[in-house]
Amino acid sequence: MDKLEAAFERQRARLLATDEGRWAVFVQPRDMRRRPKLIGCFDNEFEALDEGYRNAVGCRLMVKEVLRQDRVISIPWGVAINQR
Repeated sequence: MDKLEAAFERQRARLLATDEGRWAVFVQPRDMRRRPKLIGCFDNEFEALDEGYRNAVGCRLMVKEVLRQDRVISIPWGVAINQR
């Protein structure tokens, strides 16, 4: 599990109690020895991404919806992008 995912999992219970259904933004500091930090929670993914990009210039970030169980999105390999 990557450090950003692990940080989310460590805080999932607290986030569910206060921000279920909102979007959390975690940033990995440039110094990889430091733990990722929670920037905040936002009402939609666009606000979360916007804030993440503003606060994480040159850093890795993760935007994730705060849910009891993560959603799984399946994309088939055989999808043609440009059919004519």
